[in-house]
Amino acid sequence: MKFFSKGSEYAIRAMLHVAESHSFDGFSPKKICAEAGIPEPFGRKAFAELVKAQIIQGTRGPGGGYNLMRDPADTSLLDIVLAVDGQHSFDDCPMGLQCEAQKAGGSFRACKNCRIPKPKCGLNHVCPMHSLWKQTRQSVIHYLETTTLEDIKDRLIAASSRKDISA
Repeated sequence: MKFFSKGSEYAIRAMLHVAESHSFDGFSPKKICAEAGIPEPFGRKAFAELVKAQIIQGTRGPGGGYNLMRDPADTSLLDIVLAVDGQHSFDDCPMGLQCEAQKAGGSFRACKNCRIPKPKCGLNHVCPMHSLWKQTRQSVIHYLETTTLEDIKDRLIAASSRKDISA
């Protein structure tokens, strides 16, 4: 079971690479994608979503590129996931069943696939994993919300230091 899309994974890897390399004054998407091992078309798409979410700022023209709009310590992983995957990225049934309705902001909205006849998970029909997924989803969201790019960068540096010591 994946908790977020490949696009979010690429966006997190790219932003982590930017935070690690101290590229706060501007970075080239081509360079970041190459160094982080991300296919450039996917990276550019993720960067466009991060611009919309005001996590990074894009500058066109010669010498253009992207700049971080926030310190990595102020950018949560949830900010990045929601920017790329959208506000309802954690709403899907873990078993791939269609939901009857999803509660959003006090009102109900129809699932994007409501016209497709297949088993349902929702208010009246609950899939076998519904309650487990609800708890897991809350834990994952909390982790992503409380973990910043700076936290992950620090963990990578610490892990790298431990490897150097044991070698």
